Amino acid sequence: MIDVAVVGAGISGLSIAYHLKKAGLEVKVFEKEDAVGGNIQTAYIDGYVCELGPQTILADSKVEEFLKDAGIKPIYANPSSKKRYIYRKGKLVALPLSPVEFLLSPFLSLGGKLRVLKEPFVPRSPKQEESIAEFVRRRFGREFLDYVVAPFVSGVYAGDPEELSVKYAVRKVYELEQKYGSVIKGAIKLKALGPSGKLISFEGGNATLIRKLSESLEVHKENVVLRIRRKDDIFILDTKEGKVTAKAVVVSTPATSTGYLLRDLSWSISEEFDKIYYAPVLVVHVAVKFGVLPEGFGFLVPKKENKRILGVIFSSNLFEGRSPEGKSLITVYIGGATDPEIIEYEDEAIVSVLERELRETVDIRDWDLLKITRWKKGIPQYTVGYGRYLELANSIEMEQPGLFLSGNYLYGVSVADCIRVSHHIAKRVIDFLEVKGRTVV
Repeated sequence: MIDVAVVGAGISGLSIAYHLKKAGLEVKVFEKEDAVGGNIQTAYIDGYVCELGPQTILADSKVEEFLKDAGIKPIYANPSSKKRYIYRKGKLVALPLSPVEFLLSPFLSLGGKLRVLKEPFVPRSPKQEESIAEFVRRRFGREFLDYVVAPFVSGVYAGDPEELSVKYAVRKVYELEQKYGSVIKGAIKLKALGPSGKLISFEGGNATLIRKLSESLEVHKENVVLRIRRKDDIFILDTKEGKVTAKAVVVSTPATSTGYLLRDLSWSISEEFDKIYYAPVLVVHVAVKFGVLPEGFGFLVPKKENKRILGVIFSSNLFEGRSPEGKSLITVYIGGATDPEIIEYEDEAIVSVLERELRETVDIRDWDLLKITRWKKGIPQYTVGYGRYLELANSIEMEQPGLFLSGNYLYGVSVADCIRVSHHIAKRVIDFLEVKGRTVV
């Protein structure tokens, strides 16, 4: 009998397990793959450090506190990474970083800028829930949607703003309107213009974070959990290596796997989790042999520009040591919810797209392909009506005391979101076990 079984060794499961072990609980983590980390994977190819999943982490004080507590030292992105571009009409246009730059920048037309400035006077919508596209068109206008928000949605979610919920996908923006009647007024009042936090990674890439967390935990790799049952107040896990009994279970797997694991606890809820859509994403790493990359983080490509590339990150600009001396590394994102079929293309067809679009967007002509990574279930999509999945998660946790759900399909898709929420979930587990008479150190 153990205190807690954690199913899934992605960043959510590992972070929760770290908190629980620190609290003095006996914790075992079960991972069906031979590698931990979920989609946080780093490949080392001919001197290049290639992030196959998330490139960076936007760390606020809570994330930095977690890393310090775990003894994991981050590295910080170069200051020039604040500079980002949008591809528009054949060239890269820098996104403005201040109100003055906004007024002087060519990234929106005069009409588009004037429409944005009207936002504080736009009334709230009578609708209970809107898509991001509906919300932005109403408050900021179509041009701002097409050339700022839609590319941003592609960069974060690989998603379609016509489908994603403003309430659940960008809750902070939604809450600004609800509380202040205006996104701009609320952002100024809270000094919340622009991203908050510092861009970080780790020596050797993001896999270092996963490796350091794993080293302090009992992780059973290649040990798939086949079934979770409950008998009286005890959970029974049927795993590849035998039965495990636990007083509490944290399921931190992707939604489809979670649905499968919950079938013996609630068949109806398990079927619902199977319906959560994950946008497919192609991540392509390219070594640039000649030429200097533009200064900055990278660029996003609006769908209006009729390209298949979603965006490009200038990876070797961000952190030192990501490419050999004198060489550059870029990471290209393709596919997403608006172009899902490209995930099935052969490598040769993907290279053909890259040859054409890298030349057209950033004039890169001489490059070597390092790696193509296919995430067929890449990023969960917080679509309109997504609140029902949060309600279902809450419902089954109430029906099955001692069961806790986590993962980027519930409380935010970013690595930082998963780290932040891990503390709250771990505290709930600890509180549950204390109520059950288990003294936590």
